[in-house]
Amino acid sequence: MTMEGNDATPGGNGLVSGRRAPQWRRRALLDSAITEFSTYGIGGARVDRIAARASSNKAMVYHYFGSKEDLYLAALQDIYGGIRSAEDRLQFDMADPRAAIRTLIEFTFRYYVDHPAFVRMINTENLHGAVHLSAAGDLPDLSRPIVAKVQAILDHGVAMGIFRPGIDAIDLYISISALGFTYVSNRHTLRVLFGRELLATEAIDRRLETITDMILRFVEA
Repeated sequence: MTMEGNDATPGGNGLVSGRRAPQWRRRALLDSAITEFSTYGIGGARVDRIAARASSNKAMVYHYFGSKEDLYLAALQDIYGGIRSAEDRLQFDMADPRAAIRTLIEFTFRYYVDHPAFVRMINTENLHGAVHLSAAGDLPDLSRPIVAKVQAILDHGVAMGIFRPGIDAIDLYISISALGFTYVSNRHTLRVLFGRELLATEAIDRRLETITDMILRFVEA
């Protein structure tokens, strides 16, 4: 009997078929790992908690991922893959470069707001000097499509006389990311320092307007 052979995992009809059970189990462990690593970091994360949260056991964790470090890398790859997949689904109106930039800004900022585990894991990996991320050789390839889309938006804007020439697409994407990421990642300290609840609905909307205004002023001719 295989390790998954006796699994009865929930699905649309109460059970996941034997063929789908391994995929479901791996996904559940990965989601649990993202919660664990984003809460405790790689040093404080515990495999037994990851397994228990996924209604599984430590043997399954090692079966699917090999080690805690390999699981952490898989979690990093998954969160980056998540935002890149979401970016791939964005529909940009190339006939209106300003609207396209607005779409990118709003998506990026709200993604950070809606995915706090993403923000925390990126902060954790930066604390480690991105040593784990460096082992994931495919991540630069994942980033190329969104950079190409940003470049296309800029090119259309320049051709229409709306945007100024010479803006680097990667630099622009980093600027959009930074203006939203720092707001979300530092929200607790900023709340203490300035007495403002940054994730209140009106505060989020106001911040989105600010970021959009800043970026558009930067790119416009």
